[in-house]
Parts: sequence; C-alpha cells; structure tokens
Amino acid sequence: MSRVIPKAIKTAGTRRVLFVPGGVEDKKAIKKTEVDSAKNVSCYLTQFNQTADQAAIQDRRYCSSQVFEIPGEKTKSLEVSYTFNLAEPTEDEARIALKAGTRGTIIRFLQKDEDDDTFAAEDWYDAVDIECGEQMVIDGEDNALDRIKQKMFIQSEWEPFAQLVA
Repeated sequence: MSRVIPKAIKTAGTRRVLFVPGGVEDKKAIKKTEVDSAKNVSCYLTQFNQTADQAAIQDRRYCSSQVFEIPGEKTKSLEVSYTFNLAEPTEDEARIALKAGTRGTIIRFLQKDEDDDTFAAEDWYDAVDIECGEQMVIDGEDNALDRIKQKMFIQSEWEPFAQLVA
C-alpha cells in the first residue's frame, strides 16, 4: 500500500477578515448579503492572534490510582493589530470600524486565493461575536509601521468551519 500525502494549503495571503457592526443573524449560516455589507479589514491587519484553552476537571476514584480527566471550561481570546492612517479616512477604515465599545461579528474566511476579494456561497469561514476593546497605539519602533493593538472581547461561541450561504 502506498502512502498518500495530502496537498497542504499555505496560510500566507489566504485569509480575509470582515467585521459586521451589530452582528449577523446566524453565525452558522451567514448570508452573502451580510458579508457584502461588512467592513473588509483584511489588508489593515498585521496580526490576528486567536488563542484557546480548555481546563481539565480531575476525576479521582477510590478504586483507581489513576487520576482521570473530563473536559472543563473553555476560554478563547482574540487580539488584533492593524495599521492606521489618520491623514486619510479611506485608509483608516479598521480604526473607525473597530472603535472601542462597538459590538459585531468577526468573520474570518479561510483558504481564499490571494487575489480573490469576492465572496460566494460555499466559501469557508469561522465567526465569533465580539465587543471591541480599547484601541492602543503601539509605541514607535525603528523600521516599523504605525499600528494599533486591540483586544476583542469574545461574546459568543466561536463558530468553526461553516460555509457562506446565498
């Protein structure tokens, strides 16, 4: 029997991140019309740092020297950083859309071709409702971009591997 190695898909340039102020109707079945009205912040983002952790609940039994575990509470967090340009509002859309206190839905499209900025039914995404935290300008660094760092407060379960509907 021969071994088959599946094709790997690169991540560089294949992600799109949209923000829908006010949120979407159903994260499991986001409609193309909702995506069409969203703010595409993909090209502003310099970091999309998603973390996840799940606690373990210990299950100790008198009849065993083994300590078993069952799944406990889950914690997910999201922090982003992005460029801004105060002199040009059309080049400052992320800062304006992600104003502190704004609630909405972050939609991250997966495996989109680098040159493809259109969205169609059956495109793959994950999504989460968030409240935007405080915008903090990152201190100036030598040979760097002017950027904002911002925590997004998770307000819902993260909906993984869903497909856009018509």
